[in-house]
Formats: sequence, structure tokens, C-alpha cells
Amino acid sequence: MKRIFLAALCLAIFCTGCLEQKDGGSGKDLTKKLAVNIDSPKIGDILQGEKDVNFESSVSGGVAPFSYRWSSNIDGEISISSQFRQKPSRLSKGSHVIILQVTDASGNSAQGSTQIEVM
Repeated sequence: MKRIFLAALCLAIFCTGCLEQKDGGSGKDLTKKLAVNIDSPKIGDILQGEKDVNFESSVSGGVAPFSYRWSSNIDGEISISSQFRQKPSRLSKGSHVIILQVTDASGNSAQGSTQIEVM
């Protein structure tokens, strides 16, 4: 029983070290800071009609898995997917600030934003 406990403890310590990636001597955290960029739609894009628009992003750093929350200052939450397609007609007309907030497995958050016009 003690051997099983020791094996489980060693495995837990090993996995924790993999996630945190500390520098052996300094104790400095080597995990890159979480960063988010909205790749599409671009700042200033004018959206209209029934043709789907891709909402896409790139995320760097942080610890996977990630959770996503896309929102609009006019319409509120619009998706919780990493990327999605949306018809402009499903968004309210006006000038939208689209915000993507990403949270990693460690609870760190970052966000990106873009401004679009919906006709």
C-alpha cells in the first residue's frame, strides 16, 4: 500500500513539474504569459447580409486546455467556441466591439478585441 502511495505521489509531483515548467536553479516560472489575438473579423470590417463570417483567434502561452468567451458590447455573449461562423444578420446593427476572453487551465485570463460595423 505504501508503494502505491509513493508511486502516486511521485507521479503527481512529476506532472505538476511538467505543467509549471520551473527553472531548476532560480525557481522562475517558464510558462509563457497567455496572449490572445482576434484574427477575424479585422478591425474596421463592415459586415452585412446572410453570408457567414468567420470569427477566429490565435492563442499563445498559458496552459491548455483553454475556455473561450466571445462577446459584443451590443449583443452580449455570442459564442463559447474557439472559433465559429455567424451570419451578420444575427447581430444587431451598429458599431460593435467584439471581445474574446480566454482562460487557461491555471485560471489565467487574457483578452483581445476588434471593432466592426454591422449594417
